[in-house]
Amino acid sequence: MYKTGQYNLIFKHIRSCAISQDNEVQYNLYLSHNPKSNATEVKGNITTSIQLDDTLFLELNFAMKDADGHWKENTYIHKSPNACSSFRNLMGTEWTKIMNGLGVKKATCPIPPGIYTTPGLDTSIFLNINRPKTFIYETYKIRFFFSRFKGVYGCTIFVIEFKPL
Repeated sequence: MYKTGQYNLIFKHIRSCAISQDNEVQYNLYLSHNPKSNATEVKGNITTSIQLDDTLFLELNFAMKDADGHWKENTYIHKSPNACSSFRNLMGTEWTKIMNGLGVKKATCPIPPGIYTTPGLDTSIFLNINRPKTFIYETYKIRFFFSRFKGVYGCTIFVIEFKPL
């Protein structure tokens, strides 16, 4: 049925969830190919009018693409309290590189409101974060967002293929 194992991540697409143009966190990100390094990079900006701190929740919701090309929603759901600290823990030893790559210099928790422009974040860095080392080989649509109670504070979608090494 499904094959599982160690994997490589192939970033296919990034887009806003477009929940509301009034979200306190606006993601304006896209993928770009860097011909010099032959790397796929995240570029764009993130604008936040709120402090990203530990009063928020960090949420990831995975949808898996089935054999017919339809998305099977809620395949995997992750919700962590203490959003900033949880995100920092998830990024592990790559925290500083990832935050610098997203335009957040000298990042600590909390992350203050502001406009953060990414100079180019190489997506291969995500192989080094604190993540499951094996996963089902498929294409996933991952909704990444911060929340508090029933409110969503910005949302972005990553479409990523998990391929065998």
